[in-house]
Amino acid sequence: MEYIKGIDVSHWQGAINWEEVAKAGVKFVFIKATEGTSYSKLSYFKENAPQALAAGLKVGAYHYAKFATVSEAKAEAAYFLDSISSFALNYPVVLDLEENKKKAKKKTLTDAALAFLEAIEEAGYTAVLYTGKYFLENTLDESRLTNYSLWIARYNSTLGRGADIWQHSDSGKIRGIRTKVDLNIAYRDFTNTKNTFRKHSSHALKTKTTTAYTVSKGDTLSFIAKKHNTTVKSLVGLNGIKDPDKIYIGQKLRLK
Repeated sequence: MEYIKGIDVSHWQGAINWEEVAKAGVKFVFIKATEGTSYSKLSYFKENAPQALAAGLKVGAYHYAKFATVSEAKAEAAYFLDSISSFALNYPVVLDLEENKKKAKKKTLTDAALAFLEAIEEAGYTAVLYTGKYFLENTLDESRLTNYSLWIARYNSTLGRGADIWQHSDSGKIRGIRTKVDLNIAYRDFTNTKNTFRKHSSHALKTKTTTAYTVSKGDTLSFIAKKHNTTVKSLVGLNGIKDPDKIYIGQKLRLK
């Protein structure tokens, strides 16, 4: 198959012109959403995901793991899922596992990784594991992770192993982004990814009280408010909208 060109970004990339990124031939982007069980830069994902979708890119989210145990992994997964559930993502969501600062044993850390990935799948998402080549082969038990697609980082002329996505550079230049950016090649076509978020357990209460609407071409807040018997002011408050005149195709809005 033809290699598919993509990038991944976080708040370090600053403001991005997504229309220019799309014109540069980038087909997909993974945007950092969360880290651990709290993350002060979550607003970056919330602002950029709808813009990237509106520009026509395939958009996924990633979570930077800090866990070492199954219970910690489940807590981080719940936080991640809560943070991304209101967005109409159309590319896989990712566990970024690249550190073991708590020096967990290989079995323990692999158990935790599996717990996180399973939580993602149970919620209706396509799950991917991101990690470094050396980390995967030496710190995790790769034989137990074969059910999941792999996104591997190795900054070299060749990857030197099998993977679904290869992050081959952390110093790329892409039109529309002022800083250096990670570059990726997808060997597997994820472009037909369909994520159907299903809230479970701790999310159940929220499901009963929350109704969502996905923004379509031509929609305005006033039109959506009138259609669903609510007000523009309510929609602005519920969704943290800074400018009522700026909503994006694919953006999911809470109505109640």
